[in-house]
Amino acid sequence: MSKHQAKALVLAALWAGLAPLAFPQEASETSSTQTAPAAVKKKTAPKPTLQQLLQQLEAQQALIEEQQRLITEQQAKIDEQQQLISQQGADLQAQQAKLTELEQEMGTMNDHLKEMQMALPSEEERKALEERLQKLQEEAEKVPELPPTVVSAGDFPGSIKIPNTDAAVKFGGRIRMAAVFTLDPLGSSDRFVTNTIPVEPSDEAAGEGKRTTFTANTSRFNFELRTPTGVGQMRAFIEGDFYGTDVNENRTNFRLRHAYAQFRGFLVGQTWSTVSDPAANHQDLDFEGINSENVIRQAQIRYTWSVRENLSIAAAAETPEVSLTGGEGENIVPDLVGRVIWNFKEIGHLQGAGVLRQIRGTPDVGDFGASSAFAYGVSLSGVVPFYYFNLTDRFIFQITSGKGDARYINDLNSLGGQDGVFDPATGELKALPAQGFYLDYEHQWKEWETTRKMALRSSLIWSFVNVDNLDFQLDDAYHRTNRFSFNLVFSPIKRIDVGLEYITGTRENKNGNDGRASQFQAVTIFRF
Repeated sequence: MSKHQAKALVLAALWAGLAPLAFPQEASETSSTQTAPAAVKKKTAPKPTLQQLLQQLEAQQALIEEQQRLITEQQAKIDEQQQLISQQGADLQAQQAKLTELEQEMGTMNDHLKEMQMALPSEEERKALEERLQKLQEEAEKVPELPPTVVSAGDFPGSIKIPNTDAAVKFGGRIRMAAVFTLDPLGSSDRFVTNTIPVEPSDEAAGEGKRTTFTANTSRFNFELRTPTGVGQMRAFIEGDFYGTDVNENRTNFRLRHAYAQFRGFLVGQTWSTVSDPAANHQDLDFEGINSENVIRQAQIRYTWSVRENLSIAAAAETPEVSLTGGEGENIVPDLVGRVIWNFKEIGHLQGAGVLRQIRGTPDVGDFGASSAFAYGVSLSGVVPFYYFNLTDRFIFQITSGKGDARYINDLNSLGGQDGVFDPATGELKALPAQGFYLDYEHQWKEWETTRKMALRSSLIWSFVNVDNLDFQLDDAYHRTNRFSFNLVFSPIKRIDVGLEYITGTRENKNGNDGRASQFQAVTIFRF
């Protein structure tokens, strides 16, 4: 049987089964014919040919194939979408895992943030820290009269570059105006010099009365130069004021205060003695300074070792300047000085220093020859910050003691003749034992916003000097002095200080007689 014959048989079978459906009208008409009268007989429709049936079958087959193709394409698209969905599901899981990890990290960071917030200082502590940093910055802006251990190269704060060189220079100074109101007899009208308090009726200042003095001759001018040298850095500093003296005691001449150079730990020139401690910078307003403090400036050769960041050691040979009673001093052996400085708590420090001296001279009377004596002095000083009870105060002190060391105690140095005394009977030179100390409590008035903005501060200072007199000294010889001062100082801007100070003091002689004097001082300082 051929393919066409088989196809014809299939069509015939299909025709037999589908004929009623394919030709419903014909079936209806047949049924009608059976029930209708014979006279109403209609004409039946012709049966489709085999060719027509084949065409219809092919059309149906084409539709089926087209639907199968569409189904295959849709299935491919479905498979592709399912693959994309699976990939996106995997990506989503990875993102979910990453999100979970980030959430955990965020939780950890929040915990750390809470810990940091807990560790942050309170508002009062923050203000205290800001004020302390501001004070450090103000101290750093001041011209350091005590030479720094480290010298920086090239430009430095406030300096200008010198054209066509690698050096930089800085100019500075201050205008100081003082109004001094002396209330009692005193041998100085522009300062409070404790040793000039009259004790005996024969003292030169005994007849002095109340008086007022205005001065500006304590104003200063300085310049500083720094330059690299290829083998280290060099620093030079020169400063002077107008407090020099002439034969008429007219204190308006220019006077050298500092003139020194530094290079790799060495210092050569005139500046504060190595035994002095200008870093113990009390706020006393009097130009004379505290009677017991050691603030002498003299020529020297010094070397400083930095043991570590907060510890340094220095040694120096300094000019001898012997001042004796009953004879003329002779300067032969340099004063040998050493010191140790330990810094702590940002602005705190302690300094221990010592000096070895030879005092030598020839007596004014008798046929005695030159005589000498061994002398020494030790000093302990420092600044101790006081951060308790929300205070940012300072306790400042200095203690000096020795034998033949009067040059290193302010009141005895200005009086003169206190290093040693000649015994008029033997012509022997005796070194005078002397001691001195001062205690200073400086309070920063930070409790109120107005006083905090003004940088209002006050100091209460007690200073004491004592000389262990020898039996053969005269009755009116200097024995001891006390000095008390209280001040209020404020700064409307960083470069201006305005202060008012009350000073009172006593002097007692060897015979027990004593005297008292007092002053008011109003001081204004403009720094540039």
